Amino acid sequence: MRRTAVAIGGLLLLGLGLSQVGPFRARFEAALHAGGHEFAQVMLSQDKGQALCSQYRDKLPADLIPGFLAEQKALIKYPASGKLMGDWRNGEKVFTDPKRGNCYACHAGVATEVAYGTMGPSLTNYGQRGTSEAVVRYTYEKIYNAWAFVPCSLMYRGGVHGLFTPEETADLVAFLLDPSSPINRR
Repeated sequence: MRRTAVAIGGLLLLGLGLSQVGPFRARFEAALHAGGHEFAQVMLSQDKGQALCSQYRDKLPADLIPGFLAEQKALIKYPASGKLMGDWRNGEKVFTDPKRGNCYACHAGVATEVAYGTMGPSLTNYGQRGTSEAVVRYTYEKIYNAWAFVPCSLMYRGGVHGLFTPEETADLVAFLLDPSSPINRR
């Protein structure tokens, strides 16, 4: 009789343990409930790339990375003119706009700017890299969709999410690379 009671108790505890959600799932569900309907809709309608980053907590398995990078690169759109380097003056406006580029949240830029984040690398004197086609293309694509180079990077996908157009991305490239841009003045 005692063995039966212990076995039944053990089965109940095992069932209870298996029915519990993991800590990550519990926090995710709590965030969905706390954020309200709109937040839940955003979280539940993630694109394929974001869903993978969420699933693997920003550390994709090695076998998924080549396909992930190719899919992210395919999301990059280019200006109709084909010019990947636009007007640095417009680029400065997007760079400093907290509702669009908001680049100072993570990067240093113009040397005289006193407020900036340090999460990303300093972009001061970025133009020292030159303006070869390879540098211009890399800069354009990295700004438009950073995930085409670093899966699940903290740098958001401003072009993919429509925070700036392909033409404005080219303007941001000019702000970073044009020798006349204040970001490259000493």
